[in-house]
Amino acid sequence: MEREIIILNKPVKILLTKTECGINVLIAGGDFAHIGAVSIVDLQGEIFTKTFEGHKDHFVSEEWAEKLYEKFQVPVVVSAGIHYDNIDSTGIENVISEMKKALDEVLKKLD
Repeated sequence: MEREIIILNKPVKILLTKTECGINVLIAGGDFAHIGAVSIVDLQGEIFTKTFEGHKDHFVSEEWAEKLYEKFQVPVVVSAGIHYDNIDSTGIENVISEMKKALDEVLKKLD
């Protein structure tokens, strides 16, 4: 599944691959698409997250990984990197809110 959404007038791409026993997701965009955090949920439901220095993308990667695992009970890997130059707290809240909406839509489509 490939999806592009617009947040704060910039594209954010979501690439999701669902296999027989696992889900892999890449979420990247804004002013600078990158990898800022990677969250992994194993078969037992334990989550491991690596957040790279100076990044806060784990807010997105952890929620996506946890919710996808809860629904499908398979290992999940989510890499996230959304960056906006000079973003303020209102902008950050907007990004998080829009990513929650996108997650809800993805979960519905994967039924």
